[in-house]
Amino acid sequence: MTGDSDRALVSWSKANSHLTEAIAQDYDASPMAVIHSSYYAMFHAARAALFKTGGQAPKRHDVVIQQFGLLVRDFDDAIRLAGKAFNAVKDERTAADYDETVLPSPEDAREALQAAIAFLTICAGRFGFGTPMATRR
Repeated sequence: MTGDSDRALVSWSKANSHLTEAIAQDYDASPMAVIHSSYYAMFHAARAALFKTGGQAPKRHDVVIQQFGLLVRDFDDAIRLAGKAFNAVKDERTAADYDETVLPSPEDAREALQAAIAFLTICAGRFGFGTPMATRR
């Protein structure tokens, strides 16, 4: 199957927008917002990679993570580890949003944001999207 560059670029744009939002948030005042935006940056970056390489991308979050993992399974350790971080941030976002026993800390937010920056940076390099906008400062 051939890639879908147009849909990949739209997804990449969404990833950049979410990353910019995550960076703009205050860790102390709104750690859940940072985690949420960081996760969605990763989600849309993964979808962009799937669109670019295979022409389609699922919408369900767990399926996107699974498909991305399959895509990068034969790549180097760095991108496979980034894929694992994507899954971990998804779990953190889900817990932050839905688990009444979890209250994310500013440190949790910092870690999620760093994972998102690393994920978008490595996806940009591996799939030819160019440097994420939010990291160009």
